[in-house]
Amino acid sequence: MRRLLLLVPLVACGAESALRQATLVGQCSADDAACSRKAPLQPLAIGARFHPDVAVSMSGTATPNLVLTSADPSILAVENGALVAKSPGAAAVLIATEDGAVIDFVHVWVAPITHVTLARRDGDLVSGSIGLAVGEDVTLVPALWNGPQRLAGDPDPTWSVDAEATLAILHDGSADRRRLRARTPGKAHVTVAFGAATTSVDVEVVP
Repeated sequence: MRRLLLLVPLVACGAESALRQATLVGQCSADDAACSRKAPLQPLAIGARFHPDVAVSMSGTATPNLVLTSADPSILAVENGALVAKSPGAAAVLIATEDGAVIDFVHVWVAPITHVTLARRDGDLVSGSIGLAVGEDVTLVPALWNGPQRLAGDPDPTWSVDAEATLAILHDGSADRRRLRARTPGKAHVTVAFGAATTSVDVEVVP
């Protein structure tokens, strides 16, 4: 049986913990506007991962080694330290020490994806076609939604283009975002799919 370890209450930031004795935030640089692994204040998208950075502060002692456990792995699993959204619902994520003492817990919701949108790396939504000159590039970031609510998590969508000679799709150090590099003049149609949810954008490359 797990033990509940009560500490001096702390003010939590990021994902609100129940006892406010720990913090659970995403592994994101503060100046990375394109990062999709911030604190899961929104529900996680089914199939997406959230890579948490967990910390607890205990006055007068060193921070213990922490582990995460899901109360319902069928909804939200913990795999190699990452939260993986499996099915719709809510599950408690227990923050505990290695000997099983529970320090805090966070409830995380999981929701299905209804549609996908694309934005530039600075956050501007892509609402029409994109024009590029040969040699130019643009970085696009997909956003996952359930109706009007944006979903959190680090998705791994499938990117494809119907004219590879005109436009190259390059990885950009993240599982979700891509850099589109204009190769030769012409038109290309880019499709981004995450399961059954898809979106697309037309790109015209000029000399």
